[in-house]
Amino acid sequence: KDIRIYLRYKTFFIASFVWPVIFPFSFIFLGKGLVGRSGEGAAHFASLSQTTDYASFLIVGNLVWMFVNINLWMGGLSLKTDRDRGTFDTHWSTPVSRISLVLGATLASIVLNFIPMVTSIVFYSAVGFLHVSGNLPMILLAVLCVMPFLLGFLFTFSALTMKVKQAGMIVQVMRTVFSILCGMQFPLAVLPGFAQSIGRYIPLTHFVDILRGMIISGDRFGEHMSSVYYLLGSGIVTLAAGFGIFQLVKRSVRSRGLVSGY
Repeated sequence: KDIRIYLRYKTFFIASFVWPVIFPFSFIFLGKGLVGRSGEGAAHFASLSQTTDYASFLIVGNLVWMFVNINLWMGGLSLKTDRDRGTFDTHWSTPVSRISLVLGATLASIVLNFIPMVTSIVFYSAVGFLHVSGNLPMILLAVLCVMPFLLGFLFTFSALTMKVKQAGMIVQVMRTVFSILCGMQFPLAVLPGFAQSIGRYIPLTHFVDILRGMIISGDRFGEHMSSVYYLLGSGIVTLAAGFGIFQLVKRSVRSRGLVSGY
């Protein structure tokens, strides 16, 4: 359902083939300006990020940011979108699992997410800004490792949208926090010490590090097993917590009659 609705509108073309090409450019040229025309700042960048390939570093970080951002909007705010369309009460009153309404939208957003990701990777590889050194199946395996955390986080957001009708601002705040504390658009080392410590506890930070290591440096998947274990462990906890929060809020919605006809 969600995929059919998404493909129905012409903005699908912009979101899938234009935005993923345009968005990273501003960060690439900003990095080029900081490194300098003759690359005099490359050594300093390497001391902060362990690579002189600032373009690939920024592109990978921005791809993760886009991946998380699209999932927050399409998956985490799927119930809010239903409210905007005027179909929330109808769908909520159908004899189906409430969690399936969110899970379906989340899976749809993950599937649709691969279109802008592939578009950006193909384009920036073709123009020479992105140099992919890693094994593609292993990179996809790393993406699968972050899914439990992402699903748990989106279930929590969905529970919030049952209570708060205008939850879009929370997504705006969270995606900004992630971009800063997870080092998506600059090396984590530039942050103050306390902010770096907080960032290291966020699973997305480990996910970005794994992808950068595999794509830019050609690291093997096994070289990042400590981060993989952290991703999976924290992901399982987040998934269980998100599912539990969703069920608790669902009961509250039912007992208080916050949804018409439910």
